[in-house]
Amino acid sequence: MIMKITPRFSSREIIDSTIRKDWFYFQNEAFILGQRMASYMQTYINANRHRRGGTGKLARAMQFEGHTGLGAISWGIGRISSLPSYWYVINYGKMITGQPFIPARGKFVPGSFEGSRPESALAGGVEKFNYNDGSGFGIFPGRPVRPINYIEATRHRLDANLRNLLIRIKGRK
Repeated sequence: MIMKITPRFSSREIIDSTIRKDWFYFQNEAFILGQRMASYMQTYINANRHRRGGTGKLARAMQFEGHTGLGAISWGIGRISSLPSYWYVINYGKMITGQPFIPARGKFVPGSFEGSRPESALAGGVEKFNYNDGSGFGIFPGRPVRPINYIEATRHRLDANLRNLLIRIKGRK
């Protein structure tokens, strides 16, 4: 015997009574949310870098790009073609191949830490390394780049904010 189970709710009815009713409000709020997420990502990148003296180039490259139209909204943050080549390494802490990224593949890199030779007590990285500065110092990088997971952090924040937006829309009945 085949039993048919019918849910007590209709997803079409829920969509019609919430999002479709307040579509222009949702569209505007979702667009603003995208702009806030771009700003959050930029702030997160700058606040979670592992060394002082960063240029902020990666964060500045994370630009909001939005498109709206009749019955549609879409937006993105950071066009891959305009991002610095190291965006993947900074986010994931590894190369696209999955191998850990060690600067210069562990070979000697000439330069200094703000004019001084490397100190083992400061290992782990808090000072900016100045490449080829003529100081006669240098390093043999041995540790992989630590990821800061800015994409995942922004996605987590987006999920929470989108849930709150849908709850606000449902409460506007």
